Amino acid sequence: MSYVSYLLRRFAFAVFSVYAAATVMFGFTVLQIRLIFRHQLAFMNWAGSDTTEQEIERFRESYIAQRRLDHPLHERYLDWLVDLTTLEWGQSIAYRQPVAAVLDGRVVTTLEYVVPGVVIAVALGVPLGVLAAFAKNGPVDWSARLSTYALLGVPVFMLITYLLAAVPYVPGGDGGLSVHPQVVAAVAVAASLLAGQLRFSRSAVLDQTGREFVKMLRAKGVSRTTLVRHVLRNAALPIVSLSLSELLAVLVLNIYVIEEVLPIDGLARVSLVAVEQGDMSLITWTTLVIVFLGIAGSFLQDVLYGYLDPQVSVE
Repeated sequence: MSYVSYLLRRFAFAVFSVYAAATVMFGFTVLQIRLIFRHQLAFMNWAGSDTTEQEIERFRESYIAQRRLDHPLHERYLDWLVDLTTLEWGQSIAYRQPVAAVLDGRVVTTLEYVVPGVVIAVALGVPLGVLAAFAKNGPVDWSARLSTYALLGVPVFMLITYLLAAVPYVPGGDGGLSVHPQVVAAVAVAASLLAGQLRFSRSAVLDQTGREFVKMLRAKGVSRTTLVRHVLRNAALPIVSLSLSELLAVLVLNIYVIEEVLPIDGLARVSLVAVEQGDMSLITWTTLVIVFLGIAGSFLQDVLYGYLDPQVSVE
């Protein structure tokens, strides 16, 4: 029951974090609207005789009415929170659609290559890190470390370039790739994260191999499998902590590079289009969606914490 209570508390904190992030974004949006309004008025006044007083007044009234600047700030804030909850995120200028409709499906498109890439990186990186730690300073360890340095030194756009060079094209067709771009993107994500997973796993396991309980288990003559299981049980918490922190940081940067290089119309591509065309509503909500996904990742980390270390959920 304590674990369930822990999950409920962490979920409540995640929901609070969502609305706190939305509140901060609301403040930035209010400041941005006022700044744009002042710049527009200054430009119209600077235009001199080309702009009449009636045109300036009509612009002022239209701008204030459309953005509800004549309403009290607390009413606009409450409406903002209601819109957040009901997915009424305004209209996109770039796509001429509601923002929620623009993002519908595109977030899934991004997750379709991000999630497999993360799973592959974790599934390969953690075992390889453990193997390298138990073979410290051996050929396997040195090979793993050199591979890590090589992967860390290659930018993700270069990884994609190499992958595209290795992928055959459809002969006699339209010249398209024989492999779906999202497969290439998933491999690029996995390759960019694999080095970090391997490095973190190796370090976490090495921290445990010098402890007294490991020496005692070795003195008892337990099998290598049993020893690895005990070490992993203690190293799991730092691996999860470091892995998720790096995953979130690297992924936010990589998805923009991947979707700019590959023909993938996902969340990052929409965000780039919004920035290019000055679509403030789309910029605001694509940013918030990325923040919300980060909060979801942090909640997943808390879930794993409570499962791996019961003391965390009891505190």
